[in-house]
Amino acid sequence: MQWGRIAPVVALVVVLGGSLAGCDSDGHITPAGGVDVTSVMCADHIALETPAERRDAADLVVDADVTKTDRTVEFQGIYDVYEATVTDVSKGDEGAEGAAPGDTIQVISTSDQCETSGEPVEYLDGDPLADQGAFRLYLSPTEDDDVWQLVVPGAAEPQPAG
Repeated sequence: MQWGRIAPVVALVVVLGGSLAGCDSDGHITPAGGVDVTSVMCADHIALETPAERRDAADLVVDADVTKTDRTVEFQGIYDVYEATVTDVSKGDEGAEGAAPGDTIQVISTSDQCETSGEPVEYLDGDPLADQGAFRLYLSPTEDDDVWQLVVPGAAEPQPAG
């Protein structure tokens, strides 16, 4: 079969497949057979490999002592919440949109994998905050005003204990 004939066939299959399934408001796909399937969303993160790139993209950059809590939150997947006790602020405003030394903020570690609604997130190389301790965190706000997230996966630099 030539490419000129394959494209219309592929388009027809996509159209027919799409008309046989529907999505509800919770992101669940219900195929024609009636089986409920949870949708999966993958976020493409811009590669921010240097501290300068991460700093430019972040709304808040802090040095903090990080510990894991028993709390989880859901942002297109279930995330463990960490408490970060701020020791230094190198970017960001104090107050509602930032932090000051001595403040404790809630942080989640952005996943580098596809995120599934209602399921725990996964990490290619593990959650960078799982080791806990002192970190420089490059953060952006989440939809929840009380929780910050790493601006990109892995945007947490371990710092020497001080």
